[in-house]
Parts: sequence; C-alpha cells; structure tokens
Amino acid sequence: MALKDASISIDGNRICGLVGANGSGKTTFARICAGLIRMDAGELSIDGSRVELHGPQDARDIGIVLAHQNLSLIPDLTVWQNIQLGHEKRTGSVFRDDRAAKETVENILQELVPGEISLDRKISALSPAHMQMVEIAKAVSQSPKLLILDEPTAALEYNHVELLFKKVRALKESGVTIIFVSHRLWEITRICDLVYAFRNGETVGCVDFQTQPRNETLIVPLVTGESIGSIDVDKKPPKEFGAEKARLELDAVSAGSRVRSVSFQVKRGEVMGIGGLNGQGQEELIMLLAGSLRQRGGVVKLEGREIRMRHPRHALQKGIYLVPGDRIRDGLFINHSIFKNVIFPRISLRLTGFFMRQKKLFRITDGIISQTGIVPPRRAMVVKNLSGGNQQKVVFGRWLQFSPKVLLLNDPAKGIDIMAKGQLYRLVHELAAKGTTVILYASSNEELIANCDRVLVMFEGRVADEVGYEEICDEKLVKSALRVGGAN
Repeated sequence: MALKDASISIDGNRICGLVGANGSGKTTFARICAGLIRMDAGELSIDGSRVELHGPQDARDIGIVLAHQNLSLIPDLTVWQNIQLGHEKRTGSVFRDDRAAKETVENILQELVPGEISLDRKISALSPAHMQMVEIAKAVSQSPKLLILDEPTAALEYNHVELLFKKVRALKESGVTIIFVSHRLWEITRICDLVYAFRNGETVGCVDFQTQPRNETLIVPLVTGESIGSIDVDKKPPKEFGAEKARLELDAVSAGSRVRSVSFQVKRGEVMGIGGLNGQGQEELIMLLAGSLRQRGGVVKLEGREIRMRHPRHALQKGIYLVPGDRIRDGLFINHSIFKNVIFPRISLRLTGFFMRQKKLFRITDGIISQTGIVPPRRAMVVKNLSGGNQQKVVFGRWLQFSPKVLLLNDPAKGIDIMAKGQLYRLVHELAAKGTTVILYASSNEELIANCDRVLVMFEGRVADEVGYEEICDEKLVKSALRVGGAN
C-alpha cells in the first residue's frame, strides 16, 4: 500500500516541502493531487471546499499542475511544442497561434534558463538538466494555483537550482501555492516555509520554519525513524597513497568540445570526485572512460598500458564498470527481474558457459540482494516495481560480483533517499578499501565532500581546479565551479 494515512495542510501561498525515503508515498501523494491516481479514501479540499478529481484534466481545470520527476515530454517534438502541448494558443476557435505560443514560451524560459535553450530544438537533443527545466516550464505555462514539483532538482546543479529557486519565490509572491518534493534537505530548509515527512505511506511529522529553526537535524529523524547520530554524514578520514603508481592515467584526453585536454592520475583505492556546474563535460568524461563516447585525442593508460575503448564492452573487459546517470534509460531492463538484470553482464561478457548453472547464478544474485539491502529481497521481483533507491541498488550491485579495477559513478545517488544513499556509499568505500579505483561525478557537493579523497572541478570541458582533501568544502567547490575567489 503506497499510502494509508497521509495528510497535509497548507495555508495560503506557501512553499511546502515533502520529504521521505523512496517508496514512502510522496510521488503517489503528488499524483493523487494531480488527478493521475484515484484515492481509495480521504478527501482533497481547496479553499475549504471538497473537490473530486476523476482525471488530470479535472486537476488542471482547478489550477493543480504537476511537474513530473519522470518527465512527461515527447522526445521528437520541439521545446516550444512540448511546453504548449494540450493548451495551445489559438486565433479564434480553430487556428493555432504559433507565434504567440513561442513568445509565451520564450518569456518563461528566459526566467528559468536565460539564453540556454533553443525553442526549436527537439527534446531528444537536450541535456537531462535542460529537459528538467522544460518540464518545469511546461507546468508553469499552465498558470497553476497549486504547483507540484516532484524532485525538480534531481538533474540540476548549482546554477540551475538558483534560477529555479528564484522562479519559485516569484510564483509564491504572485499567489501560487507550491509543493516541493526533494531528497536534498539543504534545498528543503532553504526554499520551503514548512515541510511534511512521509514514512511507509503515512505523514509522520511536520516542521514549520515560521516557528522552528531551519535545521536538517529536525527533519532527518522523521524521514529515517532514527536519530541524526545514526546517519553517516561525516567526511571520510584521509588516506595515504604514498608513491604508489597510478592505476588510471589521462594525458591531454579530448572528445570534441565537451572534453578538452583533460589530464589526471588516480590511484588504487582512491575515490576521486568530479565537480563543477552542470554541463561542463563531467558526464562526457565519464562516458568516454566507459567506452560510450569516442576519444578524439590524448592518451588513456590503465596500469601503465595505453588503452582505447571503442565500445562499452571494451571497458568492461578491462575491468572498468559504469553506474550510469539515468538508471531507467541506461542501467536497467526495467520490465525484467532483479535476477536477469544482475546476471546479464556475465552473459554479455561470456563469463558463463552455454549451460548455465542456475543454482550458482541464484546464489550470486541472492548475495548481491543481501549485500545491497534490496527491498523486497526477491530475485524474481520485476525491477519496474521497485522504488527508485532499490532500482539503483540493482544497477550498482550487479558489479559487486566482479572485482572492478575502476568504478565510474555518474551521479549515482540522484533521486534516491537518505538511507539508500548511505547504503550505496558504504559499498563504494568497501570497494575502495579492497583496491577499486573510484571516479565519482556527483551533482551534490555534499556527496563529494563526504566521500572523496580529492575533487577535480571541471569548467567548459577542462579541469579548472583540483581540490585536495583538506580543502574540500562547499564554499571551495562552489567558488572553483564559478571560477571566483582565486579559483584556478
């Protein structure tokens, strides 16, 4: 049961945060409010009057609009067509007024992402961050009275988050009530007026920042059911690597304009972070090392030998494994079982003979389920029925059956809850302790601070700064990303 006793109350045009672990019912609650799911019991009231929603159009008719976490965009349509779809402007009652529609869209996008997105570009050609901004623009264009933002910042980084916050505050001032769903507690404490916590389908508490301090320590126990002290948020202790040779070396590596003359060395057991503003080449660098992006120049060496990956299989064969940024699109066979998702790499790499020993494969899968804490712990469970955090455990856990030389993490904790994030990073450090080299790109500075031995900050496809262990903090990472305050 996704929801069993969930209640919230918002007075006036306030920004209300919703927090909770994956599977706690937040998205289900949002979808009920948007008319996408019918409630079995309870009631929804607006301005003191009970309303009945029989579908999303009923919700839109009374001003409730949802910006989806799993985007509702059509890849083959342009940006402006997606934003206007379903409420097109017309001249009279018949003909569309595309000129007026484009003007409206342009005005919205100039507030959210000024000068960044072409109206006539297809959605399929956009970055994840720009897709998310278009999804938000689509919701805003419908002039909502209640705007629900479901994980709006999951694909965003600092600069876009700031632009979104500016727009959210402007909407609030214009009289719009906003429900803001997020796993990032620093965002909740910064932008929201109050916050409700969900756990196991129930509302378990509320923090009102008008009367209570904006402090994450008030929220975490509500989300986890545990004290703040039980959550591992401390910076990992420093490591000594000595004069050990580098496991992975890059020398002036390029891939078009997105990766330009990147050089670094990373050692066995090191967790090296990649930071910077969104879209500065971080994901492209990860994909190049994973064999999914063509290397155009420079040299990559693994354990002293030059390598060149022309296909993801080449990287896998060399012991370089990737946890991709989009688990649904790139990481999972969503309609298949946990078992099939875990075992597939063995088949792809031909590590299992023609006559597979099913009992052995079952033991491998069950071991990974146990090690990662996948819930429910059933190998036959279809992956699409798992929460986002448990889906990510499947993506990550499949590599635990091997001995990775290099593990590439492309924003691995994006859109997962606090507990799942903690479990994932504990596994990362267990692998590093066994000698795996980890390269971590994270859109959250908090994750880089807590988990990395050093951080490379990228800007316009280049490494703009290297932040050593002692210097890693939010202020330093932000300044380096923005190239201010003496950053290189």
